[in-house]
Amino acid sequence: MLRCAALAHDRSGGPLRRPLLAALLLTLACDRAPRTVVAPGEPLVLPEHYARSIAALGMPGAHRAFQVGHDSVIGGGDAAIAWRLIDDAGAARVSPVWFERDGVPVAHWSMATARESVAFEAAAVPCAALGDTSLLVSIEAIVTWRDAVPGASTLEARLATRADPPAVIPWDAEDTDRHEERWNGRFAYRNGLLVAGVDPTLTLTPAGGAATLTRGAGPGALAAIGRATLARGETRRWHYWMPVYPTRVAGVGIERLAGHARVAHDARAAWRDWLAHAAPLATPDSLVNAAWRAALVTLIVSHEKDAGDWVPLGNPFQYRDVWLRDAARSVRALAVAGLTDLARGDAWTLRRFQLPNGALLSQKSQLDGTGEALWAFAQAAMLPPSREWAIRTLPTVRRALDWLEVQRELTARIDMRFPGVLPYADPHDNELVRAELVGDDAWAIGGAAAAARLARLAGDDALASRALDAVVAHRRAFAAALDHCGSPDVPPSWQGVGRDWGNLTVGYPTRVLAPDDPRLERLARRVRARTPRGAATGTGAGLVSYGPADTLHSYLGTDLAQWSLFAGRPAEARAYLADLIAHGSSTLGQAELFAWRDGAFGANLPPHATAAAGLVDLVRNMVVADDRDTLELALGADRAWWRGTRLERAPTRFGTIDVTLEAPASDMRRARWTPVEAPVRVRVADGERAIQTPTPGARIVDGRWIECPPRVGAVEFRVAADPPGARGAGS
Repeated sequence: MLRCAALAHDRSGGPLRRPLLAALLLTLACDRAPRTVVAPGEPLVLPEHYARSIAALGMPGAHRAFQVGHDSVIGGGDAAIAWRLIDDAGAARVSPVWFERDGVPVAHWSMATARESVAFEAAAVPCAALGDTSLLVSIEAIVTWRDAVPGASTLEARLATRADPPAVIPWDAEDTDRHEERWNGRFAYRNGLLVAGVDPTLTLTPAGGAATLTRGAGPGALAAIGRATLARGETRRWHYWMPVYPTRVAGVGIERLAGHARVAHDARAAWRDWLAHAAPLATPDSLVNAAWRAALVTLIVSHEKDAGDWVPLGNPFQYRDVWLRDAARSVRALAVAGLTDLARGDAWTLRRFQLPNGALLSQKSQLDGTGEALWAFAQAAMLPPSREWAIRTLPTVRRALDWLEVQRELTARIDMRFPGVLPYADPHDNELVRAELVGDDAWAIGGAAAAARLARLAGDDALASRALDAVVAHRRAFAAALDHCGSPDVPPSWQGVGRDWGNLTVGYPTRVLAPDDPRLERLARRVRARTPRGAATGTGAGLVSYGPADTLHSYLGTDLAQWSLFAGRPAEARAYLADLIAHGSSTLGQAELFAWRDGAFGANLPPHATAAAGLVDLVRNMVVADDRDTLELALGADRAWWRGTRLERAPTRFGTIDVTLEAPASDMRRARWTPVEAPVRVRVADGERAIQTPTPGARIVDGRWIECPPRVGAVEFRVAADPPGARGAGS
């Protein structure tokens, strides 16, 4: 794992050992007046589809994220604060966690009894004086009395090590279950380090600053209790804050910087700036729009820095590591979403995984990593096209091609059953088998094709020709292996064993097989039939199962949904997208794996970056796709999306464009886009057929497509309803 060297959160005290110096540095580093007024956010209240409601509060570059939930708790790994209402009226109900309507990850949740309610708001920001990898969270609790009869509300905040399971133990957490706890004024200390600060109006226990020894991860000895006698409608506010790493910095210095209005303002400003740099998407489906923004937040927050380079992570909690399998998808999603600098930073980091022999591996025996890295380089270089960036990758690309060719030559020479493919591998993940994996070959072919595009963009025709020759030869070996393996579709391995994984990429994104290849339809039918819905109905294009049939996976089936899109089956892609969103958290994050019946995800906490990447890539391709020789628009748009969809500043390999889909009349459709030097195809929505177009140069093909020549930027066409029984009618 590429790890960043922490600065001021060093437990030895490091450069901030002296409190007065720490306070001064805090002032210099963090005490800055806001330049602009940032409007407060409104929570987007959504249902929780998982057994536990958990969200991540973080920032790109930090080494940890705060875990919010489950229940009313927030923690950074070494310490947490848990709240409860002490009320004779019964146990409090705790809501799910929600983020804000514009996608900003400022957390909101509530607690309520029959007599009172508490609304929580939590925001996290970096603070340089705490270290360039640390965070500071501020939490405001607003108690409202609801009962007609005035009464006393009592809110307890108790210190713990972390939330009740499921909770993540960070890799750099203190290795102890022994905690010496004490209050020093309104500041909480554990094992000599500051872990939290609370509102000065709260009553602290134990009083007097006495030290208490506690053990374990559960509730400790320190509590801060707020009491208020209120009439109906009256409120009381209390404030709490925590650094994500315990620190030796003086509490007084942090407290002045942890004011809730300041922290919430800065968090909203930072996240709105990040999202403003991404391609804005607006469809008539507000949930899709929110899911797009939420996925971008997951991708952005799942980043650390190492030696000045961005490092893409698997998720903000337990997957703070790099897998080429996941990182390549993040690069693609960030690139298509217009976050070009971040995508290129991530892709550039992947070159560090190249071994002396040329292979790119992040985990032992995951031979698909070489092809995935090459593919990621191409996504970063071509969305939008950058000759300079492509040139930077060529030394890595050449060595990777050398390794792929050597491996294929070896299997051809030793008279194996499947000559010319990659050798045996045991990835210890996903496929869960030792075999010659189909996915390794699919990614090698896709990677070599990407190498050809990179070389062509960089102006190295000889390397491009060599890479294309490798693609042709490997495709030939792949086709021969398919013919001889005995599978009616595409198996996980050439030996036929293992779990479906890399074989699902052969239609998209590696494009080893054409979308109309019957093997892909049979593969999709087989994989989808294993799900609970598929087993019951024989159909179903939603999330697919991994392992047990009732365990759903949040991104394994995304490539099949993309295949459906390019195969002219957009209703299946839309069904998958709807199912992915429907099985998300209340903040629209996805757990990697979860139980179909009860939504339990064990210790594999959401949100997962690869699921987010798949959602972004799928939605983008539904509006604008550039994988084939033409620019394709509205591949996944139904009639509702044609009533007003817009994607702005969308990078494509033909340039950065804006796209708008609209319906100026009930029987008229209009697509507008930034003109490009390539032909354009616009797909007609399912249930309709194009019957006439007044746009010069445009022509209708089979009633399903409108084809336009290069440098055209708009087309209008008249539609009629498909007759009953026509393919796509009513979809």
